[in-house]
Amino acid sequence: MLADRIPRFRRLWFVAALGAASLITVHATTPECDLAASGPSADPVAIHVKLAASGDTTVQLSIVAATVGLEEEIKAGLAIGVTPLFTELSVTTFDDRARWVRVLVPTRMHADVVLARLRLDRDVDQAFIAPEITLATSSEDTRANADESCPVTTPSFESYQGYLGPAPHGIDAPAAWRRGQRGAGVWFADIEGGWNDQHEDLPGDRIKHVHGQKFRDPAWRAHGTAVLGEVVGRDNGKGVVGIAPDVERVFTSSIGGTTVANAIDVAANNLRPGDVLLIELQGGGPRGRYVPVEYWDDVFDAIKAATKRGVVVVEAAGNGGEDLDHATYKRKFDRVKRDSGAIMVGAGGPPRAGFADRERLDFSNYGGRVDVQGWGRKVATLDYGDLQACSGADRHYTGEFAGTSSASPIVAGAAVIVQGHAKSRGALLTPTQIRDLLRSTGTPQLGDTRQQIGPRPDLERAITALERGRAFTRP
Repeated sequence: MLADRIPRFRRLWFVAALGAASLITVHATTPECDLAASGPSADPVAIHVKLAASGDTTVQLSIVAATVGLEEEIKAGLAIGVTPLFTELSVTTFDDRARWVRVLVPTRMHADVVLARLRLDRDVDQAFIAPEITLATSSEDTRANADESCPVTTPSFESYQGYLGPAPHGIDAPAAWRRGQRGAGVWFADIEGGWNDQHEDLPGDRIKHVHGQKFRDPAWRAHGTAVLGEVVGRDNGKGVVGIAPDVERVFTSSIGGTTVANAIDVAANNLRPGDVLLIELQGGGPRGRYVPVEYWDDVFDAIKAATKRGVVVVEAAGNGGEDLDHATYKRKFDRVKRDSGAIMVGAGGPPRAGFADRERLDFSNYGGRVDVQGWGRKVATLDYGDLQACSGADRHYTGEFAGTSSASPIVAGAAVIVQGHAKSRGALLTPTQIRDLLRSTGTPQLGDTRQQIGPRPDLERAITALERGRAFTRP
């Protein structure tokens, strides 16, 4: 019986301070505290385990240790320890998040041994090795040339931001701005790995880092900074302007030294119902291509908990060129069977030479689960330096940000705007209402619509629909 095995847990030595170890592998990244200084081969491997029943976390740790017999693995150096996967749950949390723990082992070879034992145990619902996680950007983002000159004052690059313009080419942010809707009253969170909140075009005094260790790799910093520029870039007459520049509070949550699911969960805990959370990540799926991170059930459970609380989650569909309706995915992206509540974003072509406007870009994932699209190429925002490169990165700008990474912040900004408009009228939209509103009022996808990436949001039409009384929920 299970209860007979639990006392053996008392003899175990568990490592509680796992912050000193990287629990997920990321592409060529080094956290600011040198988590990966010894190289990928030295990184421990994390196994994510969902137990068969929820309950007290301490009891769950006992169950995992007892049923797997990890005392021997720990003594033999095969396992380092077992901890809750979600770190901020209360003792009264009884949703699926309370069923997750993670087992840390030294190498992949050790992981295979422990994983096999976990999968044989009747008290374990599922167990898998934590996936490789990376940014949902394309490989064509440009880097600054060190010898480029820098003007005394940064000029305006707003003319490069076609995604702000009127439909059908853009989302028509000015239509919202003319109504006074610039993001006031809404908070925003971004989940990835690094940011430069000292950039001249970011509201650094409103940005707060809430979780995880920031990666110091320039690629991660540039990516996060570019994302923030699309959503909350300052309207200061120079550089770019964000879709929602008046957002009141901005939170960043990093996957460094933690898990994607926990980074989402902690960020969501800092938000209120109606606020917007953006996930800028993708993972290597079962077909060897990138898929949305909600494919993994721990992340799905984190997103589901957030949307259930009323947090609007926007998630990159990923750059694997994958049909998410493929049988390999076992209907994990079938909303009828499994719906996290997130708004999933594909990458469409911009109305620029060499691209087919609103058609799926070849790298973008697609399928019935993908709700809406944003520009997946030629996005002007912060960092990288192809538009302007100065000493240091605080005045770098780009016109080439790409991927579902560039598309998703456009949709997140649109979500902030429509929620702000609803709140200004004394109402609050649920995550599902915002998702349905952006889909039903957007500019339709072009090209092969069987490869669905959804419409491009149209804020003029969305706000008009709200003003006619559609989709309002009183808080």
